[in-house]
Amino acid sequence: MQVFRAHWLAPWFNHPFLACEITHQGLVLHLKNERHSLTWQDLTAPPARIKGWRFYRLHLYCAQGDLELAWLPKPVADALYKLLTLTWYQVLAARALPLATQCLQLLEQGYLRQSRWQQLQKLLATLEPAAGKQAINWASLTPPAELSDREAAAIGLLSTLITADEAWREHCCAEYCQQMLTDYADLFDSLETHPLTDAQRLACVVDEDANLVLAGAGCGKTSVMMARAAFLVASHQAKPQELLLLAFGNEAASEMSDRLARHSSTSGVHARTFHALGLMILSKVEGAMPTLSPLAQQDSARVKALANWLAELCQQDESYRQALYGWLKNKRISITPEPDYHKLAREWAPIVAALKLYGEPNLTDLSPELAAQLSLILPLLHRYQHELAEQGKIDFDDMIEQATDFIRQGRFSVPWRYILVDEFQDISGPRAHLLQALRDAAPELSLFCVGDDWQAIYRFSGGDVRLTTRFADTFGASRITRLDKTFRFNNQIEQVASRFVQQNPEQLTKTLTTHTQSASPCVHVLPVTAHGQTEAISRLLGQIAAEQPQASVYLLARFRFSLPDLAQLTAWRKRFVGLEIVTQTVHAAKGKEADHVIMLGLGRGKYGFPPEQSTTGLLERLLPETDSFAYAEERRLFYVGLTRARQQVFLLADAQQPSVFIKELTSGGYPSVSKWG
Repeated sequence: MQVFRAHWLAPWFNHPFLACEITHQGLVLHLKNERHSLTWQDLTAPPARIKGWRFYRLHLYCAQGDLELAWLPKPVADALYKLLTLTWYQVLAARALPLATQCLQLLEQGYLRQSRWQQLQKLLATLEPAAGKQAINWASLTPPAELSDREAAAIGLLSTLITADEAWREHCCAEYCQQMLTDYADLFDSLETHPLTDAQRLACVVDEDANLVLAGAGCGKTSVMMARAAFLVASHQAKPQELLLLAFGNEAASEMSDRLARHSSTSGVHARTFHALGLMILSKVEGAMPTLSPLAQQDSARVKALANWLAELCQQDESYRQALYGWLKNKRISITPEPDYHKLAREWAPIVAALKLYGEPNLTDLSPELAAQLSLILPLLHRYQHELAEQGKIDFDDMIEQATDFIRQGRFSVPWRYILVDEFQDISGPRAHLLQALRDAAPELSLFCVGDDWQAIYRFSGGDVRLTTRFADTFGASRITRLDKTFRFNNQIEQVASRFVQQNPEQLTKTLTTHTQSASPCVHVLPVTAHGQTEAISRLLGQIAAEQPQASVYLLARFRFSLPDLAQLTAWRKRFVGLEIVTQTVHAAKGKEADHVIMLGLGRGKYGFPPEQSTTGLLERLLPETDSFAYAEERRLFYVGLTRARQQVFLLADAQQPSVFIKELTSGGYPSVSKWG
């Protein structure tokens, strides 16, 4: 225990301070008539040493008010100042060390995600003083040289973090990304046939809580999915079994599995469909594999069952039969000798599915016509639900919903640290809820979603483009990166397609560059009549075969019945032996490509492109809210058609009533479009 005394003259000049005694708990000030104790926590800063005319004084910064120890000879002042300063910092360091260790553990996890940043803020909040206490000015602290390196580092780290802001966090994230890009450059160079682009590499290393990668058509989104998985394993941020890749279809999941298996580091990573994930969760929780109804697995079986139920209802319930016949008469649909139940079932099947998924609308919100239609369809929904319950089976919607509930109830332990989702623009609300439940159950889980809102074309099956265009609204703290170079089509097709789809202001903006360049227009409009279409296609195929004998050609249309029949297709294949000629709807062609694309059915009307159908139908009321921009999804579908081509697009437009899309392309503003004939 050390005592530091003021000069003996102090009492003669009526100064109350006589001496200072240093203890483990703090200071004991010897005054004229009393002793006053201060704990180390009462001091909000190290002392200041002030030189007087002959003596020194120490200024103590106290929470209850500052004090001065005066009349100190220089040797006493120096020794007391040094001891007080060192001890104050040591006491502060003892408090700072465990906190700094926790902060450092968060920082060393890698990318400074928003969730980790918030955890840091909570830790630092413990340094805030109690009510009425004065805070320590961490930014002004300069630890003495006598403090140990570990103690000084702890104080320095907290001083930095307390004054850090969002710009500092962004700087940390950028530094992390740059370091990873440097450390794993060889990996990104060698994973694919060609080295990844700068944008693809950046997408792989950015690691926010939720990540959205906007990948334009042909920009290598699957390559990025594979590279992301390989990077996470190579950088020891995850083991293969801690990664899950999700796709919407079996074909896509199988392709990803095959590509993962090509590299030893990712051979243990699983790629599943959402449905397979749901089945796995249900079987883990219930101890047995759930049974899927055949009605859920086969569209044809579901339509056949609905048709049979319609016929039974009409036979067994006279009031239902009269209501149905009356509704069909109003719609001018033939009921002689009886309605085409199969056709009606095919048209109503999506409505039954939407009712089951989204629930029944309020009748007061429907017109009398829609309310009447709903009353006819609800018995089919109830029969479908009864059939599932009676058989003890489920459908895909039940599976996703039950899996989500099990996760939220804590009955399924989430084993993944990273979930990568392909074709995210097609996600539905229930699937998004499943992802949210997985992430809520595993707070360190990071989502990596790859998609393109320009290609969101599955609203009719529940896809909600707003989950992409308003990504952060659903998934919170997020980062968007853009893949900006397409390896599929040339600059001429890009200029037309990108300008066309971005007429809708609700689409997210992207600027694409192309690997392939062309000096002349590559999108051609050909006016044709209904009778002249076959001859026009024959001429185009002959022209393509003459210039490129082994080319691939897609004949695409909005509706399947707009495509040439098998006999005509077979004739063309025999005539142009070298050409690979395929007919598909534009929806079916999604994700595929050919050298040349010929688009058909580009007229106006109910079955035009876009189809000029009523937007007030019952199904429209049930599906996710659509963009306010006219023909928004049809515009995206047209974009998909344009971007299937690597070299040229031929648009066969109705010569009498061309599509509004054709009119737009030929009315100016699209210099890369040429008009033939």
